[in-house]
Order: sequence, then structure tokens, then C-alpha cells
Amino acid sequence: MDLKQLRYFSRIVELESITAAAEALHIAQPSLSQHVSNLEAELDARLLVRGPSGTRPTETGQILYRHAKMVLRQMEEAKAAVLHGRDVPCGHVTVGLPTSTSRVLSLPLLQRVTAAFPDITLEIVEGSSADLAESVALQKLDIAVAMDVQPRPEMHQVPLLDEQLMLVGKPIAGLRGPIRLADAAGLPLLLPSFPNSVRVLIGRELANAGLQPRLVAETSAVSVLLAAMRAGLGWSILPWSALGDHDSDGALVAMPFADVTLTRRVVLCHSASAELSLACRSVEAELQETVRELVTEGTWKGVNLLLPGETIRV
Repeated sequence: MDLKQLRYFSRIVELESITAAAEALHIAQPSLSQHVSNLEAELDARLLVRGPSGTRPTETGQILYRHAKMVLRQMEEAKAAVLHGRDVPCGHVTVGLPTSTSRVLSLPLLQRVTAAFPDITLEIVEGSSADLAESVALQKLDIAVAMDVQPRPEMHQVPLLDEQLMLVGKPIAGLRGPIRLADAAGLPLLLPSFPNSVRVLIGRELANAGLQPRLVAETSAVSVLLAAMRAGLGWSILPWSALGDHDSDGALVAMPFADVTLTRRVVLCHSASAELSLACRSVEAELQETVRELVTEGTWKGVNLLLPGETIRV
């Protein structure tokens, strides 16, 4: 078993496809398949299962993948340490962000990391909160920001903030302050699709209040929700972060609720292998500092910062 085999195997697991991995690694697919066969023969274990939905690791393969990630990262950091004469954060770090959070966080995070750590290649992946947390637990992502995540032994969590949900859409004539939930339920609503955590929270609160929403449409794409609201098709219930820069021209506004408090817990998740990596720890520290700055400067609105020592509400 050598580093090339581990790198090839890891790429297959991450892309869930031998064909896609071969293209990414710039090698022929038969050659890549042979490397896997040799590795399985050496370990006397089946590592991958090929099916119509893609190529997935077996339980043994998942164990190997976890160790391969740590070995490959340690080798990368060892080379950089020798080159620089000291330990230097370096290598490839993957960070998962939900779409709404990404609108606020991704660019400032990229700017901070590229300025502070030129030897780190940062990859930002957008996805649903549940999928991102699952990817961290499986170590396919190093770090992720996710919402209302259940504890898992394969993953460590740091609370970042509580984010308030608001009524979002075009300004309502005569209404400048908070709105009652019952009044919001009577508006034409454009809501995130299930099983989005925001939609689950909204559905639970409406049911508790005995309210039936006037649902016009639903979609998992925040960009579609924003476009529909700008076109005047209705309003939505979202965190302020989903607006991004869409509130800069005043076409869309976010109003808090007067009679209920709808919040979601935003946490920072990292994998076991990331905890051992200087590069991942450095990116995680920069992410926390970026969040702190965005909140204290008032750039990220409607949140309660939960990082250690913080009690800031904006």
C-alpha cells in the first residue's frame, strides 16, 4: 500500500464514481480500477461497492478512507514543514456552507484565508445543512457550517450563533415594524421545500398556532425564492442572511415577528481528521473570526453570537 493508492482511493470515495475520479486524476479508468483491485487484494478486503447510484465505500472502505485522509494530509504538511523550515498551514481544505449562509460568509472567508495562508487551497462547497453535516461525519468535508445538527461521535461541533427567521419580501404599505405570525400566514408565501430546516421550523410553529399558510410555491433554491419575491409573487420566511445584498436597493426587506421568536442554531462542524490538521484548524479559526467580525460590525443581522466569551445580539 503506497500514497498513490491511498490518494486514488480517497478521490473515488469523495466523488462517488471511478469515472469521475479518473477524469479528476487524469488517468485512464482501467488503470484506476486496477489500482483499487491491487489495494483490495493486498488488504484482503472489499473496499468499494459499485451500483446504479454510484460507487460507495464498504464499512472497511470507510475505515481505510478515514485513515487515508489523515495520512495524506500529514504527508502534505510534512513536506511543507521541511520546505519552510517550520510547521506551515498548507494543503487543500474543504468548507461546506448552506446557500443562505454562503451569501454572507463565503467571500469574507475566502479573503481572510487567502491573505493569511497562501499555502492553503480553500474549496467552498454549497449544499443543504443536513447533507453538509453528513459529509463532515463521513470526512468528505473537513469543516461545515450547519443548522440544528444532532450530536455525532464522528464529528465535533462548536456553536456559532442563533439566527432569527423573519418575514422577507417587498415592503408592505403601512407596516414598518414587526409583524404577527397570523398576518404573515395570510400573505401569499413562497417557502423552502421540505426537509429544509427552516421549512420544518416554520411548519412546526404554524401548526402550534393553529395556522394554515397561504402557500403559493415552494423551492429548495434560495435564488428562485429571491427572484420570485422581487417579481412580487409573494413573501417568504427566511434568515436575513438569505438576502445577501438583495436588501441594498430596498426592493426587499426583512421584518421580525412580533409575537413569536423563530430561531435556528448555527454550528461549526469539523471532522476527526480535520482536528489533527494545522491547515484545517487555521481555517476554522479564521472562519470563527470572520463570523465574529461580520456580527460585531453589523454586516450579519438578526443573529445572537454564541462563540466563547460573546454575548452580542444584532
